[in-house]
Amino acid sequence: MEDALKILVVDDDEVDRMAVRRALKAAGITMQLVEAETCAMAIAALAQQSFDCVFVDYRLPDRDGLALIQDLRITGQKIPLIVLTGQGDEQLAVEMMKAGASDYLPKSQISPEELARILRNAIRIYQAELQADVANRQREQLARQREDFVSRLTHDLRTPLVAADRMLKLLLEEAFGDVSAEMEEAIDVMVRSNQNLLQMVNTLLEVYRHDAGEKIMAFDVCNVSEILQEVMQALTPLAHDKGLNLHVIDELMAVSKKPAKVMGDCLEIRRLFVNLIGNAIKFTDTGSVTVCLKEMAALGEEQDSQEGQPSPSTLPSWVVIEVQDTGPGIELDDQLVLFERYRQGNHKRSGNGLGLYLARRIVEAHDGTIEVDSTAGRGSVFTVRFPTKLP
Repeated sequence: MEDALKILVVDDDEVDRMAVRRALKAAGITMQLVEAETCAMAIAALAQQSFDCVFVDYRLPDRDGLALIQDLRITGQKIPLIVLTGQGDEQLAVEMMKAGASDYLPKSQISPEELARILRNAIRIYQAELQADVANRQREQLARQREDFVSRLTHDLRTPLVAADRMLKLLLEEAFGDVSAEMEEAIDVMVRSNQNLLQMVNTLLEVYRHDAGEKIMAFDVCNVSEILQEVMQALTPLAHDKGLNLHVIDELMAVSKKPAKVMGDCLEIRRLFVNLIGNAIKFTDTGSVTVCLKEMAALGEEQDSQEGQPSPSTLPSWVVIEVQDTGPGIELDDQLVLFERYRQGNHKRSGNGLGLYLARRIVEAHDGTIEVDSTAGRGSVFTVRFPTKLP
């Protein structure tokens, strides 16, 4: 037996309410019908019980039906609402549907067949939306559980990896006895593997913190020139192992003798360039990796028309860092998704697809921009821009 539908009819005209009631009965709809003559009565009825559908007239004595629909949608009620319109009120019905009504039916077209059709269609769509909402909530819950698991796992993995790294370094320092050349070579391999794994774990943990909104930035004045020199010094052995030339071109220091400074989290900016420059070294087999540091005036600033020189207000407002390599380059299709999560590109080297995503999150947290310009077979240039908002 079909469950009775709970239906609310809101109309101040007794004849029109009777027409709806008779049409529903004639259509064989099993129902519990409640009638209301005003918006106030309708709101009171909706507060006392739930309904499967509401038929509402536009012209009501205390407020119009549009206001009722808007109130219900603002409060989050997604109940099917069907507008009953008089002659010439079709445009009003369209406005009511824009406000959240499910459908509308001219009163002149009320019949058992048409009323049953529009009622069942509205309820079917409503139930499908409810099921979609439930499915979305379940997916969101699973995503949160997965992210929480990843966070806990990476945090737990980091502790033994750090301990192993320290122990391997003690072995190399011969803290536990002499180390032969063969043993030193083997330990070096273990150190590199352990550090690679630790870097992956750290990247995963940082991505989670950004995505979960748990990343706390410690903003201060950052000397970008100094940070780049530190990063280059740390990565020079890696470049030399591959026979690559690694150097910085600091145009600011060369011209103004002043280092580039921005407001930001210095540790995060350092992490960003370790990632970008490390990637450039990783994907370049021959040639060089060059980092260029310069300033750029505010985008869109116009030059002085008389002198042909920047006007006094056109002061450098962006610090620009370009990381250029002579690697294999990146296909255009890969460039379009390169900074998305878990997108690695079509290359033979392994990776977790998170490094450039994390780089993008760090840059965005500093109100900056990051982009790539690359041609397959001709290398790549990653450009980072930071606004110079100093106190």
